[in-house]
Amino acid sequence: MKRIVLLASLALLGGCAAMSEAECRSGDWYGVGERDGREGRSSQLGAYAEACQKVAVMPDAGEYSRGRERGLRAYCTPENGYHEGRNGQSYGGVCAPELQAAFLREYERGRERYELRRDIDALENDIANWGRELDRLADQIAKAPNEDERNKLRRMRESRERDRRDARIRLMMLQTRWSVMGD
Repeated sequence: MKRIVLLASLALLGGCAAMSEAECRSGDWYGVGERDGREGRSSQLGAYAEACQKVAVMPDAGEYSRGRERGLRAYCTPENGYHEGRNGQSYGGVCAPELQAAFLREYERGRERYELRRDIDALENDIANWGRELDRLADQIAKAPNEDERNKLRRMRESRERDRRDARIRLMMLQTRWSVMGD
């Protein structure tokens, strides 16, 4: 009974880890564990047990754990930490304490780079949108039926021009930071 509760708990924590009948029957639990470890996944053993129960196969927990540990040693390197952070991947706290500090140091460095690129892209998009809005407002000003409407539209346009100018300044600052950071 304890084993069933443990496996069910692992399934809930592990997320979706569906396996086909062929994968269940192949019995390469070391390889499955190694793949999960290399991908930085928490243990999926409970979910695999649930999926394979339908075809009356029980995962080999020992082989899975040994494979996953090997995969985690490959995953939990500083180089991979940077790569994961740089690509905006989340970290599930799977690294052993002796590997985690170096992994996290580089993960955070990569994550900072990822977030900076995201912010630069967002500002570039905002600047382009404000440019289109400024063009639209210029057309509306030209077609405005009276001076009051033109003045109202001019104030809106001036506000958008300030927004765009401020965004360009922020963008230049972020781009400078980007070039100073290096990869």
